Amino acid sequence: MTMKLIWLDLETTSLDPATGAILELAVAEADLKAPFDHGPIRSLVFGWDEREHRLSELVRDMHTNSGLFDECATSAWSVRDVEDDLLTFVPEVADKYDRPTLAGRGVHFDLGFLRKHMPRLAARLSYRVYDVSAVGLFCESLGMPRLKKREAHRASADVLESIEHAKRCAEWLTGGA
Repeated sequence: MTMKLIWLDLETTSLDPATGAILELAVAEADLKAPFDHGPIRSLVFGWDEREHRLSELVRDMHTNSGLFDECATSAWSVRDVEDDLLTFVPEVADKYDRPTLAGRGVHFDLGFLRKHMPRLAARLSYRVYDVSAVGLFCESLGMPRLKKREAHRASADVLESIEHAKRCAEWLTGGA
């Protein structure tokens, strides 16, 4: 069995999983042997449930400008519904070494939110992460120019950008081979 990579990005109401909520999740599956060849991206926006009062002005402006709050207002997806849906997508694997690994930029942050808000899903994932921000920092330390982040603040766009950045780092490290 080949290990799966689960490319993932979340949009949240804050940086703290204990007090913040997930607003949007995007996920795509790949194989560790072909990490950039991913399947379709699934994007799910969570229903809005009076979370607005806990938002900083920065977060409020960011998600208003991106259109995310408008989508939250019309979504019927709950955290529980999304977790149930994703449990059909992320397999249960007995061998801890072969469990699916989260991949993305700063994915430690996302894993913290999953552990708090979607613990059944988090339990199916590896303790390891494929962190594109760490790979990018490593490449920068060796002389690669910094990859610019677009700051889309939408989960699907951020998943695609993470995959693109990981691929560019791999190409740079291997001399384009």
